Amino acid sequence: MKYSPPERGKTAFHCPHTSCGTYAKQTWYPACWTLGGNFTQVRDLGLAVCDHCSKYSVWLDQKLLFPVISTAPPPHPEIPEPIKADYEEARAVFQDSSRSSAALLRLAIQKLCVELGQPGKNLNDDIGQLVEKGLPIQIQRSLDIVRVVGNNQVHPGMLDVRDDPPMAVLLFELVNIIVEDRIARPKQIEALYARLPEGARKQIEKRDT
Repeated sequence: MKYSPPERGKTAFHCPHTSCGTYAKQTWYPACWTLGGNFTQVRDLGLAVCDHCSKYSVWLDQKLLFPVISTAPPPHPEIPEPIKADYEEARAVFQDSSRSSAALLRLAIQKLCVELGQPGKNLNDDIGQLVEKGLPIQIQRSLDIVRVVGNNQVHPGMLDVRDDPPMAVLLFELVNIIVEDRIARPKQIEALYARLPEGARKQIEKRDT
């Protein structure tokens, strides 16, 4: 299912504890301290308890304090290893610097274009070449969104993901969508095709030649 990142006040999301990670209902409680038998609510501090594993997360305003993990979506299982390293680094810095994570994801799709047979010297040209080879418009736009947003993080006055947190999370999802469409799905289809009887495959190849 689609990844639902932990967020202050949401009634359900994917549990931030790595031992759980389940999409589950979250029950929120205020944090309090006691002195002389009197309870006082701690301002801006809250707890969420996962209904699946009963473990809690601690929040200050909108920031997750515990457990210390990234709230960005995990990488697609089929993401190539050289790209996975950049993706995981982007996740690691996401909480503290969404701008840095956007720039790293831009680097990730540049490497992904190399995996897809492009030179990797100019990302805009690589995407254009893929379009000429029949790249679906949705994947082209996904690549360009990550490219443009990533580029803009190092230019003052341009689009800043700090002003649009949902956009920052969406960039991770777009990279996973690209991997699913360009790498995972073709591998699945190729594996199924290889299971066809040899005679049927030869007839298909003869037809197509």
